[in-house]
Amino acid sequence: MKYLLFFLAVGIGCTAADFSHARHAPLKMKCTTCHSSAETQESATFPEMKKCRSCHPDMATREIPSRRVYQVKDFVFFSHARHAEAKTGCASCHGEVMSMAKVELVRPTTMASCVACHKEHKASVACNACHELGQ
Repeated sequence: MKYLLFFLAVGIGCTAADFSHARHAPLKMKCTTCHSSAETQESATFPEMKKCRSCHPDMATREIPSRRVYQVKDFVFFSHARHAEAKTGCASCHGEVMSMAKVELVRPTTMASCVACHKEHKASVACNACHELGQ
């Protein structure tokens, strides 16, 4: 079986022009409003500019400043879709993002952290649940 490397999640933020999730919180949007692939694909992605422009037409020539906050090691695979199927909410890993002016790491992407969460939710802790064996 072929597994692809995917990043755990992305956070928006940069020193030049920080994206504030907290500023958008009053709109009560779901995470998937902007991160549309977060529940249906292996990886969550940054929003496309056209999504932002639907409310902010003045952003026509600007790009969204971004940086990865969550990243898994290259020997680990992670699926947002599988976690969404298991009813694991975004806040389980990312915390209360909508109260953050700038996304910060809440749950580290370490083996210890992931195994602890799997045990807490009675999910598999078998090695091949997150690692392709025999490489």
